[in-house]
Amino acid sequence: MQAESRVEPEAPSSPDVLASTALRIADVVRLPVLRGAPVVGGALGLDRPVRSVNVMEVPDILDWVKPDELLLTTAYPLRDDPAALAALIPRLAARGLAGIALKPTRYISATPPTMIEAADRLGFPLIELPADASFNEIINAVLSEILASQTVRLQRSAAIHDRFTSIVLSGGGLRQIAEALGELIGRAVAIVDAGGALLWRTEPDLEPAGDVTVQPIRVGTERYGAILVRGGSAGLGPEQLEAVEHAATVAALRQVQARAVAEADRRFQAVCLEELVTGHVADRSVLMERAAAFAWDLAMPRAVLLAEVEAIAGRPFAALAGTPEEGELRHRLAETARASLGPSAITWERSREIGALVAVPGGGSAGLREAGGAFQAEAARRLPGGVVSVGIGRPAADPLRIDQSFNEARRALAIGRWSRGPGHMLLFSDLGVDRLLADVPETEVEAYCRSVLGPLEAHDQTHASALVRTLDTYLATRNMALAARQLFVHYNTLKNRLAKIEEVIGPFLDDPERCLSLSLALRLRRVPTL
Repeated sequence: MQAESRVEPEAPSSPDVLASTALRIADVVRLPVLRGAPVVGGALGLDRPVRSVNVMEVPDILDWVKPDELLLTTAYPLRDDPAALAALIPRLAARGLAGIALKPTRYISATPPTMIEAADRLGFPLIELPADASFNEIINAVLSEILASQTVRLQRSAAIHDRFTSIVLSGGGLRQIAEALGELIGRAVAIVDAGGALLWRTEPDLEPAGDVTVQPIRVGTERYGAILVRGGSAGLGPEQLEAVEHAATVAALRQVQARAVAEADRRFQAVCLEELVTGHVADRSVLMERAAAFAWDLAMPRAVLLAEVEAIAGRPFAALAGTPEEGELRHRLAETARASLGPSAITWERSREIGALVAVPGGGSAGLREAGGAFQAEAARRLPGGVVSVGIGRPAADPLRIDQSFNEARRALAIGRWSRGPGHMLLFSDLGVDRLLADVPETEVEAYCRSVLGPLEAHDQTHASALVRTLDTYLATRNMALAARQLFVHYNTLKNRLAKIEEVIGPFLDDPERCLSLSLALRLRRVPTL
């Protein structure tokens, strides 16, 4: 018989670190019922967890074993088969058993060296039981220890849960969660947001890109970030991993709470801004109270910027009304405003637009154009395939007059849509004559256009011609050769069309007043109803 070497493992560790409560082979060996049974092979596997006990009574025991079981045997079923005895330990190790306790001397004279060699090679504990060891006593003792360890684990789990829950209920944040987790597991901890940005860490040298274990912080399918623990997860016991999971759960709860509070704050701020820009705040003291509450700096002149998504990936934005995609796009547009307009801008979400009060040092238009350009450049980056239009009002030195800038921004946004097309960026101060045309009552616009262009429009409808377009192109250039090129027709064709136009509506080519009247009517046809 090979010389025995009994292994007496040290009890775990520091009381400050959350240690595993799972029963291990090392704990089983120390039970009085084993009467000092030595571990004769596989001592490197003493930390294997034991979750149940089984007895080998038949040769085909492999069909009846489970992972983490301790198998008790006298080797009786295999007493006459040395090859089967030699293969037993590799097969049990492959099934994930915790170890084997063999009672020799009754049916085999000694523990076979082949079993000891296999146990050492695989780190699979082989315990040699004394001849008077009782399987029933061993089973009862081990199962009692397993039950006790499970009870301790449940108590620790409840304590972990209570500690993290109390942090949230007492108003604690991510800092307190990270510090509590670090104390429980004895490792450095960091928390990052969904984009990987560092929110808190317990040690300054812990880097998110280093050797860390990652535990996602999520609610349903939405990810809020992650908890990072220094070192690989292989070194964490079940209770430590459970503590990390508990921390992630309460961190998610804390983030949901923070988001709900921030959303309520944003909504109330949006209501207050809507009241301001629509002229429903007349009391300066009320405005100043709100400005202080929301940290609005209204000392500098501010202009209203309105931005709207016209289309995304070729689809009109209006087609997304009422869908989750609509809200997501509006939210991304709001993020665009905050990122591009700087921290001094006051932004809010409207039903179809994003609004911003842009600070204008010096009150000049150049700064507003720069702000609008920066916004559209950032929108192009954040909204691939998006068509975003921007309208900007004139600066208001008095915040109680900001409603005028708001109305101007609305008009610039609407007028720019027909005068510049989708994706425009237009200042109210740059509107020119369009600003006057947009103020003409719709009934007068229709009557004027019908009196000036009516016969020509009727001719186009009757003869499927393009005389109105020809007239518009010529008046925009006042150059027959250039107009012909823009219309992709021969110079003589253009001359013939202009002659036909004069035949329908009368002479105009040599009449500046008539040309002005026709140009005005053509432009009014494009003016939207504001």
